[in-house]
Amino acid sequence: MVSRRGFLGMLGLGAGALAARPLLGQGAASGASGGGKQPNIVLFMVDDMGWQDTSVPFYYRDGRPVVTRLNKRYGHGKDETYPNQNERRTPNMERLAAQGMVFSNAYACAVCSPSRCSLMSGMNAARHRVTDWTLGVNQANRFTSAGEGLYPPRWAANGLQPPGTTAQGHCQPPWCQDASGKYYQPTFGSTEGAVAYTMTMPFMNALTFPQVLKDAGYHTIHVGKAHWGSGNGPYNSTARKRTTPGADPRAFGFDVNIAGCEIGGPNNYRGDAGYGNRSGGNQFMTPGLDENNYYADNVFLTDALTDMTLRELDRHREDAPGQPFYLYMAHYAIHSPLDNARAWDHTRSASQTPAADTMNPIPNDGLDWNATERNYGTLIKGMDDSLGLLLDWLEKNGELENTLFVFMADNGGLAVSGRLGNANAPARAGKGSCYEGGTREPLIVAWPGKIAPGSVSHEPVIIEDFYPTLLAAAGVAVPAQSALATTDYEGESVRQVIDGESFLPVLLGERATVRADGAARPLLWHYPNKWGEGPEGKAYNFYSALRLGRWKLIYQHSDRSFELYDIERDISEQENLAARLPAKVEELRRTMGALLRERGAQMPRVGNANGEAVPLPNETPLNVGGLTLRN
Repeated sequence: MVSRRGFLGMLGLGAGALAARPLLGQGAASGASGGGKQPNIVLFMVDDMGWQDTSVPFYYRDGRPVVTRLNKRYGHGKDETYPNQNERRTPNMERLAAQGMVFSNAYACAVCSPSRCSLMSGMNAARHRVTDWTLGVNQANRFTSAGEGLYPPRWAANGLQPPGTTAQGHCQPPWCQDASGKYYQPTFGSTEGAVAYTMTMPFMNALTFPQVLKDAGYHTIHVGKAHWGSGNGPYNSTARKRTTPGADPRAFGFDVNIAGCEIGGPNNYRGDAGYGNRSGGNQFMTPGLDENNYYADNVFLTDALTDMTLRELDRHREDAPGQPFYLYMAHYAIHSPLDNARAWDHTRSASQTPAADTMNPIPNDGLDWNATERNYGTLIKGMDDSLGLLLDWLEKNGELENTLFVFMADNGGLAVSGRLGNANAPARAGKGSCYEGGTREPLIVAWPGKIAPGSVSHEPVIIEDFYPTLLAAAGVAVPAQSALATTDYEGESVRQVIDGESFLPVLLGERATVRADGAARPLLWHYPNKWGEGPEGKAYNFYSALRLGRWKLIYQHSDRSFELYDIERDISEQENLAARLPAKVEELRRTMGALLRERGAQMPRVGNANGEAVPLPNETPLNVGGLTLRN
């Protein structure tokens, strides 16, 4: 393993430092799960990573791991003979898996903002109503994306906001530039440079678990992609940009914000292009990086964020030894762009031409690279290197034994942009889809002395489960209902309710299931939107889905039809059993309908934005396999 100093030296990083030292959190609270010192918590979130794009097998059949074509293509699967360990792109994912527990049935939402808002709030997307990706303040066109004869409802397009946020007020942009071109953050909570905002489109308030951890004594660090509340960057201007409170991670309980704002992806990964921050008005510029060190030394974005994180950890260790920290390491990788002009990594590729790239020979599945897939592979490698450097830091500083480390992705791998074959095989489809390729994720959790090394769980878990699970691991109570947020949602009072359930007993080996009685629990997905980045058709637009045990039911809003799959036997969702098992469809659609109603789910509109709402799945005639059965 290359040391941090050696690795950063190879990349040519300068000395650098964060622009300012943030305020420390409160003093450490006592009492972690099982007693003793509160653990550090690291949540390492990867963007748009397919669940098979690694050398760690996450697909299990009959209790045994299956090495797939994509494991070989992007991870160099373990079933092949490789004399050099470094030929695999994800050795640090393997390292983490060996230390902890791999989940073969982990889920998020199908697109990024819904997942990240569920993570932060503990709410299912049907309840928090941030059902599509967010960006600009009051981005009205997101309500008129018609498809399949349907229109989205009045979903929360201004995203997640901190408790007490109202539709009008003043707040600071998360990032500013001074006259010399250097980024800085105004002192959080001051009125310096505040600008007026008005949210004419909906939003949702939430008390987030990083705020709860901060209040319990944790030092909280955010790095990279936030993508919760709306804003109007870019911030490479001395002008104050119109924004909302939720664009700033510090509004949700983070002491430190490194390069986070409302954007959901980078304009450019390359330091020699200034990460896109030199090219005018593109909103997807990544603010907060140091011009003098990272741009000038042509440091790849993943590596720049990693270096800034390690510097902050060093600073915190020096200033507040013993205070537990929560690190949300939310890489922009491996989100698009994937072209050479914006994503070619000169430290991990010998040539922009795949055929001449001796550092990335033809992958182990026998298919040639194209430039898009080769760049995708190097983004995976850079992400894994970052993971390794964080693990090295924890080990070197004696923190590994007292750190709960979580690796997760936010949605399925991108399946519609230059990738060969099924990009999430054997799962069907990809990011944005109602099928398994859209929502199934790689999840690894390690905690030395607490979680059995090299263990595997087949229990289904979902992104909103992290809220109660991480608080329980820290020995911090989930806030009482009276302490959670309430939103005036266009005249409707909507309460925050923690839909997630703690899977800490599964991690600690106390039982195999989330629920103590061993019963399967329903997992719900709700997407009453048209995904503007994806293809037409009902696989990617306007649907609800439910998993309960081995069964998965999909309700297609466009034609009000149902699909039923046995996920344990048919992970590729090729055999629709709805016509053969109408009683099972009836059972599951009633469960789905009850959950959607309880969570206040919004349904799309027929014909126009003010048209009749699509009925809930249990309130429409049963349409299975082209047969319509009346209730």
